[in-house]
Amino acid sequence: MVRLMIIWADIHHVLCLFLFLGTTFGLHETAPNIIVLMADDLGWNDVGFHGSNQIPTPNIDALAYNGIILNRHYVLPSSTPSRTAFFTGKYPMRMGMQGEDIQGGEPRGLPLSVRILPEHLRGLGYTTKLIGKWHLGYHTPQHTPLHRGFDSFLGFYNSHVSYYDYKYSYQNMSGYDMHRGDAPAYGLTDKYVTDLFTDEAVRIIQGHDPSRPLYLQISHLAVHAPLENPQDYDHYDKRFMQIREQNRRKYARMVSKLDDSVGRIVHTLGNRGMLRNSVVLFLTDNGAAPIGKFRNFGSNYPLRGMKYTLYEGGVRGVAVLWSPKLRKAARVCDDLVHISDWLPTLYAAAAGDLTDLGEIDGVNQWRMLNDGYPIVRDKLLLNIDEISKTEGAIYKQYKLLRGSMEGGHYDGYYPDYERNYLPTYFNDSKKTAQEELPPYTETILKSAVSQSITYHLGGPVTQPSTMIQLRREAMVHCRSNSTFYRDNFFTCNVTECLFDIENDPCETKNIVEQYPRVARELDQFLEQYGRNVTIQVKPPVDWLADPRRTNNTWEPWIPSSDSFYPYNAAAKLVGLAYYLHIGVVLVAVVCKTFV
Repeated sequence: MVRLMIIWADIHHVLCLFLFLGTTFGLHETAPNIIVLMADDLGWNDVGFHGSNQIPTPNIDALAYNGIILNRHYVLPSSTPSRTAFFTGKYPMRMGMQGEDIQGGEPRGLPLSVRILPEHLRGLGYTTKLIGKWHLGYHTPQHTPLHRGFDSFLGFYNSHVSYYDYKYSYQNMSGYDMHRGDAPAYGLTDKYVTDLFTDEAVRIIQGHDPSRPLYLQISHLAVHAPLENPQDYDHYDKRFMQIREQNRRKYARMVSKLDDSVGRIVHTLGNRGMLRNSVVLFLTDNGAAPIGKFRNFGSNYPLRGMKYTLYEGGVRGVAVLWSPKLRKAARVCDDLVHISDWLPTLYAAAAGDLTDLGEIDGVNQWRMLNDGYPIVRDKLLLNIDEISKTEGAIYKQYKLLRGSMEGGHYDGYYPDYERNYLPTYFNDSKKTAQEELPPYTETILKSAVSQSITYHLGGPVTQPSTMIQLRREAMVHCRSNSTFYRDNFFTCNVTECLFDIENDPCETKNIVEQYPRVARELDQFLEQYGRNVTIQVKPPVDWLADPRRTNNTWEPWIPSSDSFYPYNAAAKLVGLAYYLHIGVVLVAVVCKTFV
């Protein structure tokens, strides 16, 4: 009898072990590794799958052709608002984060009361890692990545750094900005920052514990200004000798280094056996900056506008989703997708309960993307910025804009570096002969991404004829009968503009008078959101943030306990005036009541 009990105990132990392993395996299968590759200021025309022949991007293109090209993926016009929407699933105007990017020394950041993507994924058992750019505030330690849901961080706090010495300057303050965890990452200088971040991603993937799903976000500095050549730029020069503009050629090298990074990361996922259970998202935070401050010589061709604007060149961003889990891949998706949708979409892909996310603006696009289900969105808010007095929204094929940055300075059409002359934008058969040259598809088939898919997943990858077809579908063409000239250029800073971005994606004709009902509906949509705008708080730069006070390094400078930190004497006076005003109002009310 005792022996039977011992045998039963052993059987029970084995059954429990199998049950545990089965449960763990099931969790692993339903919780994929999520890899987010976010480029900075990458232009619409700076990737091959949108029709560019100037800068080869075989690894990014391989993800696109074997995954889903998101051809109507909308972002915010600059970095801080876009990252706010991505992490929170909310329109930035709900949190006062809709305007100008956070500058060095500004004591503000993403509100601590808002839970963000890595915090939600942690609740599902994810290991969460951030590499690269943060740009959501760091004035207190609580606003930095390790206190916002990330298990580890290697990167910079501000909008950008130099590519080799990792320095950031604003006004008359300058200092080192590279951190590992909460501490300055001294000793890492002299390695090109794209390589630094890629090496860190490779190290994390190689050392990852496969019993837990991984959320890894690589928010590259590339291809934000300043323009700096990679160390091995001679390797890239043979590809770009045809580019006459020297700065554009430098930019092309930087894009190629970014593309190599994508290849290395996917290759490492394959070698670690993680590729089969991964979702890879590649996107940019906003359009390129062909002119103006932080000019990077990127191209949004043939779209109008650029970074900072609500025209398509600023907010219609490059985006690709790849995963072997996708049941309907190798396609171009023309459904509306907003950057705020990634919180619920990725959370759904990880089998999370969407009610955990609370009230958000983003919508779950996973079933549409995975299975090709009907569209989820037919409208979205582009932005409402009460300081710059710019706002915009989209309903189906129609887009309404009001206002303009800096009197329309950034609202123009900027030359395609492959064509150089503006009028050719509007008679565009764009490179249909060149696009079918065999070397284009051969380069993609030989890329690290294609070879990893073939070797680790058994292939086959999307075939060349399908690649060419997808490329044609992903290209934007302006209407050939358009009569645009510089002389009759218009902006939307005097009257509102309505565009049919399906038939006029380059926003050449304001049709607000022809479609007053559509304009009214979008007006009402904007008015509805306008009633819920959280006013931006734009505190002056705090000179206590000066890196000279902290070993020439940008660091949090407000103690965590100081929730109401007096930013400076001016802010104190403003606050005192405000409370005096409130006091006067209260006294007047009391006096009136008792008279």
